[in-house]
Amino acid sequence: MTLARHFESDQPPLWRSHAGSRAHLAAAVLIGAGFLFDFLTPLGVAAGLIYTAAVLCSVWADKPAAACVYAAAGTALTGLGYLLLPLAGTDQWIVLANRILTVIALWAFAFVVYRQKSFQASLEQKQNELAAIQDNSIAGLINIDPQGTILNYNRTCCRMFGYSAGEVIGQNIRLLLPDSAGSGEDPGGGALFSGRPTQFTGVRREVLGRRKDGQVFPIELSVSEVRVGRIHLFSGILRDLSAEKKAEAERERFTEELARSNRDLDDFAYVASHDLRAPLRVIGNASTWLEEDLADVLDEDSRENLGLLRSRVARMERLLDDLLEYSRAGRKTDSRYQQTMPGTELMREVLMLIDKPEGFTITIAPGFGSIRLPNMPLKQIFANLVSNAIKHNDQGTGAVDISVEDAGDHYIFSVADNGPGIDPEYHDQIFKMFQTLKSRDEVEGSGIGLSIVKKHLERAGGTISVRSSPGDGCAFRFTWPKQQEVEQERD
Repeated sequence: MTLARHFESDQPPLWRSHAGSRAHLAAAVLIGAGFLFDFLTPLGVAAGLIYTAAVLCSVWADKPAAACVYAAAGTALTGLGYLLLPLAGTDQWIVLANRILTVIALWAFAFVVYRQKSFQASLEQKQNELAAIQDNSIAGLINIDPQGTILNYNRTCCRMFGYSAGEVIGQNIRLLLPDSAGSGEDPGGGALFSGRPTQFTGVRREVLGRRKDGQVFPIELSVSEVRVGRIHLFSGILRDLSAEKKAEAERERFTEELARSNRDLDDFAYVASHDLRAPLRVIGNASTWLEEDLADVLDEDSRENLGLLRSRVARMERLLDDLLEYSRAGRKTDSRYQQTMPGTELMREVLMLIDKPEGFTITIAPGFGSIRLPNMPLKQIFANLVSNAIKHNDQGTGAVDISVEDAGDHYIFSVADNGPGIDPEYHDQIFKMFQTLKSRDEVEGSGIGLSIVKKHLERAGGTISVRSSPGDGCAFRFTWPKQQEVEQERD
């Protein structure tokens, strides 16, 4: 029960529409009787008392304004009686004074009744608003007394537990609890609903509830204590956790399946990298031995075919290496993932990993000198992007510019070249696995490099994009969150 309803239960019930009609009828009868009494008592005293009784009938009327209407009618008839009734044998000033006092009394009573009715109507409106808020709340609201007796129970609780309000109000709260409540299996619910609810107020915890069909389900419950005079209540807010628990179990199952899938991917990558590499080596070695043993009889075409066979073996080995690297992307597999270093030192090591041909210029912005970056995977990301810029340049000479911008909570890096560029329709394609814009006979590569870069960045919370068009070079821009740097240093 809400506090307003608790107060209402101690008051007599108010008449509704039929009571209002009776009030109007009684007031009309009294006003008519008062006007008749004016003929018997010209002083107006008896009529004034009857008019006052008519005003008091507005206590049972529907609207507060009824008191003013009754008082106005009594005032009009009091004045009319003064004008129409004979005043022979009476002191005119005494009659006038009595009638003025009667009018004053009428409006005094009307004012009191009007104020009382207005206050009562306002209180009733607030009660209805409070009841509507409680009944339409998305949370379950339930009030109990210190002994655990249910005083009020909203619609959400009806849906939650399956009981109607009439079935639970007046019952002990244990009706809504499993049999384990208070037995040690559900200590929270037992403490609250076994006559000691004060131990449970001011906290939010998970307890178990029981539906009408006997099903036990988890509830999040918070309790507050209400004291107003002699009124002592405990108000509880309940939230059904069944859907959340189901979703949590589903997430755990999905996480376990994802972990199992990752383990399977690791196993596949290991098998592909190790078990397939041995027969590839045998094929490569056999082609070499065959060429040496048959050197006197092989023609130029045969030697070219054997060389082509060995190049395909080497390409397959690189593909296996890249597959293994892709499966490990985003994981801290060795100490390099916990190591940070100055940006200039990192870029120096990147350049040592790159086979830079003569005629190529690589420029590194001065901003790298003032920052610290994790060794891995940024070293691999930069090496991959710079190597791509060199590999796909069709002029034999060119320039690569590497820059950094501090953007508050993250860095923005750019690797730009003056190569042939990429048509915008292929900008999304280049980040997919095994996708190359040129034949592998023209530009050797597995088509996984940019996929590895993108996977590293997404795992770290960064992004990558490309800005390019044919003949205008290519600029890769990627972001790297600064918290990654902090986490590396803490590790």
